[in-house]
Amino acid sequence: MIGRTIRVLEGNPSLVISIFYPTIGGDPVSGLDLYAPCQTEVATVLMEMGVNLENLNITDNLMTSESTTVKKGIYPVILFSPGFGVERDMYLGIISKIVPKGYMVVTISAPHESVFTVYPDGSYIKQALEMAEIESTDYASWDRLLESRAQSITEVIKYLETLNQFDTELEGLFDLDKVAAIGHSLGGAAVLEVTKLDNLIKAAILLDPSFHLIRRDNELSSVPVLLLRQEASTYREMAASMNEKIAYDYIDGQRYAFKSLTSATFYRVSGAQHMSFSDVPLHYSDHHALHIHTVTVEATTAFIDAVFHSGHMQSNVALQLSETIVPISSDGDPILTER
Repeated sequence: MIGRTIRVLEGNPSLVISIFYPTIGGDPVSGLDLYAPCQTEVATVLMEMGVNLENLNITDNLMTSESTTVKKGIYPVILFSPGFGVERDMYLGIISKIVPKGYMVVTISAPHESVFTVYPDGSYIKQALEMAEIESTDYASWDRLLESRAQSITEVIKYLETLNQFDTELEGLFDLDKVAAIGHSLGGAAVLEVTKLDNLIKAAILLDPSFHLIRRDNELSSVPVLLLRQEASTYREMAASMNEKIAYDYIDGQRYAFKSLTSATFYRVSGAQHMSFSDVPLHYSDHHALHIHTVTVEATTAFIDAVFHSGHMQSNVALQLSETIVPISSDGDPILTER
């Protein structure tokens, strides 16, 4: 079973984090109640977006924190930075499969940028209009968002030290010598930035990151990186469905990352689209994401376990991954391997 508790980092704006942890027993949380005490506001927004509220029930294993008993232990930590506009806990398809494997997962909000942000005191922030209207090629605005996201991740890492020492519910649960970070889309680019700045992160998993936004500042990272791209991982495939400049810049950034990262493994996930790594397809009854979540967790946990054990992902571990996980070159072309 999985418990979830919420903490707030005071600031302007204040950051909200959800902390998911292994637990014993408890009462299940329905999907909409994730957003208490603002269920009405959230329901209105999601229904306007065409979401069937029943589809918010992604997992039966999530329990209310009031009804659970924390499974005592010291757990490796995985930070989770969401994609642009995606609410931080709309990754339950992945989170609900990772936590039972013996991890704590901490999801990080992006107030004003996310479709909405709910605070425990009932405060509610919708996505700011200027966020919704950012042009895809407005790289200056995207860079400011990237900086903000990277700062948020760093602040949360520091805050976990305080929780581990003084929080009556969570004290001693975090193994801060074993911290990994997962980032999706913009969140993936932010995680990559943090690997350059904060040596607390021992492993980084990038889910179809925004490579066109990464900074080329010659600050190399030695942190082991696992890249999981959508199936459309080449320029030709991307340009068929998006702005050609973005596609070109994305592949150029992908090549740069391939050359500059000193310990990285690059894959694409067959059948995955950009949003497949989140719960969003499930909200619209598109169940292809279920398999994507399963193989993403398989690859992620194999990678993290290998890094925490030996400092890198050995080739024999990589070859044991699902056939859905396909190695790619810097251009995104599949690399044929014998399994």
